[in-house]
Amino acid sequence: MSLTKNDVKKIGQLSRIKIEEGEHEQIADQLNSIMSWIDQLNAVDTSSVDLHCSTNQMMEERPDVVTDSNRVEDVLANAPASQHHMFAVPKVVE
Repeated sequence: MSLTKNDVKKIGQLSRIKIEEGEHEQIADQLNSIMSWIDQLNAVDTSSVDLHCSTNQMMEERPDVVTDSNRVEDVLANAPASQHHMFAVPKVVE
């Protein structure tokens, strides 16, 4: 599969990435190179590779118990800024 300049434009549009007009060809070449590597990996015969976990151990379950609660001040002590017992973050508006 080979990607064209129009494919790169569409990918950029769908992913909301601004791609300058002169960069489409270069990005298409880079993506085609990556696709070529993927084709090489897909060509490798992995039928003899065992993909099972080497141990049959189960994870130990623990009871779901609340141990430390109501420690708002301790949690917010490391925050750069806080307001009204919450993390304060900058407003993001696009």
